[in-house]
Amino acid sequence: MDQALDDKAGEADAHKEHDVAVAVITPVGVYPDEDDFRRVAESTIIEKVLQEAATKLKITNTTDWVAKVDGRQLNVNHTFKQEHLSGIVEIEYHKHEGGGGA
Repeated sequence: MDQALDDKAGEADAHKEHDVAVAVITPVGVYPDEDDFRRVAESTIIEKVLQEAATKLKITNTTDWVAKVDGRQLNVNHTFKQEHLSGIVEIEYHKHEGGGGA
C-alpha cells in the first residue's frame, strides 16, 4: 500500500510546473540586467520573454532576429519545455548572421 502512495507522489512531481531562469543577451544589452535572471514558468512561450527584452532594451525592430542557446537556434513559438530548456538559460538574441560569398 505504501508503494502505491509513493508512486502517486512521484507522478505528481513529474507533472509539477518548473521555473526557468532566463537572461536575454542582445547587441544592445542584457535583459533583465547584467546581474539577474528573469524567472518564468517552463510553459512560457519563448517569444513572450523576447518581446519583454526588446521593450525594456528599447529595440524597435526584431523581425530578422534569431534566438539561440549554445549555438542552437530556437523555435520562439515554442515553450521553454518544448525546446528542452531548463534551469539557467542564456538566450543570445540578435540579427540573423548571413553567410558571405566569395
